[in-house]
Amino acid sequence: MDFKQSAELLKEGCALRRKGWSQNGYIVQDEQGKIRFFDHNEPNVFEMTLEDILADDWTQVEKDRWTIVSISYDRELMEGKLFVSYDVCSEQDGKILNNRQIDEEELSKWSYYVNVDIFRTSQYLNEKDIDQVKQVIHI
Repeated sequence: MDFKQSAELLKEGCALRRKGWSQNGYIVQDEQGKIRFFDHNEPNVFEMTLEDILADDWTQVEKDRWTIVSISYDRELMEGKLFVSYDVCSEQDGKILNNRQIDEEELSKWSYYVNVDIFRTSQYLNEKDIDQVKQVIHI
């Protein structure tokens, strides 16, 4: 598909890549409307070239899937604040890529780059924690 069609899919939250790309990853539109390249590890600014704009080899791809396997609640000793972090298992095309820990305030941002699998997450968390995750990622 051409980039005009692809741009509509980006607005809908889909992930895209070009068939001719040698790098591994895909582009998405973030919470601020900026197009980012996600290399399965970290999001980066995507600098679109004229070739990218004129290309007709854009394809929709599946975002990486994250399963939240545990939630940690830690209180900061000095100020009594509660810090919440999520232990995440990351998969791409059925292969486990890595495990990481994400702070609560970062989870909603990451949800633009990956799909948080609520069904699989529910196998690891209780109902209260599932509701909290849904609230954080706005579903």
